[in-house]
Amino acid sequence: MKRPLALIVCLSLLLAGCATMRYPRNYMVEGKEYKEFKELDDEKALKVITMIYNVKYENWEEETARAIALEEYIKLISKRNSKYVKASGVFDIKYDRVDISEWGDKDLVELYDALVPKAELYYKESDRSLTEVQNIERIVYMTAMNAISRELKKRNNTRNAISVGSQILSGVLMIALSII
Repeated sequence: MKRPLALIVCLSLLLAGCATMRYPRNYMVEGKEYKEFKELDDEKALKVITMIYNVKYENWEEETARAIALEEYIKLISKRNSKYVKASGVFDIKYDRVDISEWGDKDLVELYDALVPKAELYYKESDRSLTEVQNIERIVYMTAMNAISRELKKRNNTRNAISVGSQILSGVLMIALSII
């Protein structure tokens, strides 16, 4: 029990200190930058999803990152009540779905570690302009890494809540027993 908890704490510290490894704030579609995906009009939002879908990878970690990114963006676009989005067919696209909530901590950390060097490539030369394909690759890596870090933080918070709850319950039981 102590070993997984130590791993989660170390990973949380690593993720918290890594400011560049966050959800991407800019989306470049046709040379224009957008601060938030939700601010994109439906056509451009669908274009981002389509471009992510059309990027093909050979490695398992990149293909998994692509599937995670598709899941994230399809969840975001599904919140829109637009007839255009619903009629687009974006919800019918076929890809290997990935449910990282079913993955073990070790597998998530392994995937995250495999994606870090790929994402860092786009930040080594921060003054260069990215092509659409490069930007989509960056979005795929950053989105997947964000989803993985959120899942690990959620698990860590759950473990902490269970630990605190059991300590409180133990304390209450000891007080109850001492009163009896």
